[in-house]
Amino acid sequence: MGRGALIAGVALIVAGGGALGYGVTRTGGGGMTRERTTAMATAASSLDGDIKAARASVEQKAKTLAEVSTVRAAVGTDAPTATDMVGKEIAFKPDPGEVIELGQIPKTGGAPVSLAVLPANGMRSSQSGKTGAFAELVEDQLLVTQTAEVIPSDAGLAEQVTGFVTVTRPLDLKPAFERLVAAGLSGRIEVGDKQRVFGTPPADGSGEWMPQTIPSQPGAQLVAAVPAKSGGMSVPVVGAGAGIAGLGLILFVIGLIGSMGGKDKVTAGGTHRGMGAPHQSSVGDPRLTQQPVAAGTPSFVDPSTSASINPANLGPGALVGRWEIVRRLGSGGMADVYLAQARGEAGFEKLVAIKVMHSHLARNPRAVDHFLDEARLAARVSHPNVVAIQDLGKIGNDYVIVMDYVDGVDLERLLASARMAQRPVPLNVALGILCRICDGLHAAHKATAPDGTPLGIIHRDVKSANVLVSKQGGVKVVDFGIAKAASQAHNTMAGETKGTPSMMAPEQRVGNAVDVRADVYSVAAVAFEVVTGHGVNLDLAALAHLGVDNWPHLPPPSSLRPALPPELDGILLTAMAFDRERRPADCAAFEALIEQVMKRHNLNTSDKDIARWVESELADLKVPPAFDDATSRPSA
Repeated sequence: MGRGALIAGVALIVAGGGALGYGVTRTGGGGMTRERTTAMATAASSLDGDIKAARASVEQKAKTLAEVSTVRAAVGTDAPTATDMVGKEIAFKPDPGEVIELGQIPKTGGAPVSLAVLPANGMRSSQSGKTGAFAELVEDQLLVTQTAEVIPSDAGLAEQVTGFVTVTRPLDLKPAFERLVAAGLSGRIEVGDKQRVFGTPPADGSGEWMPQTIPSQPGAQLVAAVPAKSGGMSVPVVGAGAGIAGLGLILFVIGLIGSMGGKDKVTAGGTHRGMGAPHQSSVGDPRLTQQPVAAGTPSFVDPSTSASINPANLGPGALVGRWEIVRRLGSGGMADVYLAQARGEAGFEKLVAIKVMHSHLARNPRAVDHFLDEARLAARVSHPNVVAIQDLGKIGNDYVIVMDYVDGVDLERLLASARMAQRPVPLNVALGILCRICDGLHAAHKATAPDGTPLGIIHRDVKSANVLVSKQGGVKVVDFGIAKAASQAHNTMAGETKGTPSMMAPEQRVGNAVDVRADVYSVAAVAFEVVTGHGVNLDLAALAHLGVDNWPHLPPPSSLRPALPPELDGILLTAMAFDRERRPADCAAFEALIEQVMKRHNLNTSDKDIARWVESELADLKVPPAFDDATSRPSA
């Protein structure tokens, strides 16, 4: 009987336990589950990032095109003439799906007049001609629009009409809708007074609704219908399961007592004879006990996993791949920058700077191409005056660039410190720094692919903020984020200006093709600042009213610093000539002219000379601890 009761008890316990488990763990359908809530937040965040990127793109392009002389001429004509000019004289091409429209508005009042649309069959925004930024829903697309005012080049017409250029970029909402529907959600997106439905929400609008705002677009939000809850824990099943299991437990105890009737008794030591020592609980087994984790233990981020980087967790001690974060250096428009160190065997340590691309930009293929091109291009330049790229990779959904750490400060802040103290840069140091900048850029210009093919790299954003000067006197060019190469993942569209307008060659400012002489121009602008202690603003848009004659409309450097060799005046101003044919052919030729001045005046510069100047300026600069090195400056 004892054996039968044991078997029956075990069977009932198993059956009852199964019924109990099913009833207790049964979850109800519907409601806003964690997966659905996450899907809503992810969709809103993704749309927010896409809108920001699209808005920045159309704003930049509209403003740039508004200053192009041929565009200013076109808005003062009629539709046939403007259309003809767009096809011949105004050689710009919209991005895929993008629409560019030129038009004019009579100053006496009236509706905007469209003169030309590219492409001709493109989807125009209803806000076309209205100055400012707009977003509107059109079926399954969100049209992001920017309109800039254009002043006709004909002064007489400028009194009668105002021109405009409108750039519209569509964002496809279908992928976001499909992800939401796949998560079991239905609802709508609202932008202003328009809305678009996804899934199959209640037709009468009844039930509970969950809104999720899109921060970058006022008045825009996703609204999901909360699915009705159903099912859940079954009380009858739970009760029956508990009863069956209880009966089984009783039978099991009865059977156990009966089966022990003729067995050995318990000894004084509490041990049944023949059964050995009592079994230790695994809780007390040192082999199975989980060891405590010390506070501050680094959290490892393995590139081979799909885990993404959370900037909030990238504090001191966190690991990105094999690099341990020391501290955050700064943040720019495209990435956050961190100081980190690599650790190896036998106590090996090396400091590096790591750029982590902003997560919202990582969903924008064009932005990713720009970010990766910085590493791809700079990695092909091996030169002491160019910051070396050590690694490039993707961790989860995040892109990172690992580069040499420069223990120093950017030239821009050094010049600002000297300017505030009214302390000129020693001439030998100034010219030595310029020669090293030219060396680094010339190496970039001459860089080749593994097969020997010239890459045709042009930096396009040479400025003092993109030159790092180390405490050891090293000079390094950085930030190839917008560099142009003959072959690269992205291409800058005509009419799209990238760089710093105040240091930019005229041909680059209007969106025309550039060559190495654009970098020569920018180096000369930096040279003017370094040797005179005065800042420059060579923005074509700001100086256009002064005309081309006497460009760059700067005084001779020796008039600002009489101790300068007079021959520097012609060298620097010619290198900034409006006509690039008048400039030195490349950075090597420009450097040779500077070296001639140095030899003529016995000006020699070693790294130690530069280091001593950096040390003296840093003593007065008093950079806050969180920003005490060159790589902390904002990164493009």
